[in-house]
Amino acid sequence: MDLKDCIPKDKFDLAAIDRAVEAGFPQINPILPDLLEWIKDGNWPVALPTASLLSGAGPEIIPFVKSILNADDGMWKYWTIGLVVRPALTKKRMAVQADLGRLTLNPSQDDLNCDVVEQAKAVLLGLKRAF
Repeated sequence: MDLKDCIPKDKFDLAAIDRAVEAGFPQINPILPDLLEWIKDGNWPVALPTASLLSGAGPEIIPFVKSILNADDGMWKYWTIGLVVRPALTKKRMAVQADLGRLTLNPSQDDLNCDVVEQAKAVLLGLKRAF
C-alpha cells in the first residue's frame, strides 16, 4: 500500500484513516506530520479517528507534537493537547511536560483565546496525579 493513500484528501476522507489504522505502526511513522495536520480542527469528521490513531503512536511522534506546541496556531495546539497528548501514555505526556509548562506560564494571546492554557494545565494535573 502507498502511504499517500493513508493521508486524508479532505476532512471527510475516513477511508484514508481506516487504511492508516490497517497499516499501523511503525509503517505509518513517515506520515505522522501529515496525519497531525488533520487534527487542526477537532470538529472535522477525520479528526477524532486520526487523533485516536495518533495517541497510540510511539515516541517518534514527540518531535512533531513539540513542533506544534511551539508554533503559532493556538487552535491546533488546543486540539493536539486534548486529542493526542491527553489520552497518550504517561511516558509520552511526560516528554512534552516542559512544553506544556511553558504554555501555561507564557501563553500567547492566541493560546489564551483558544483555551490552550486550560488544556495544558489539565494534562499537567493528570501527570501530577500519576505520581
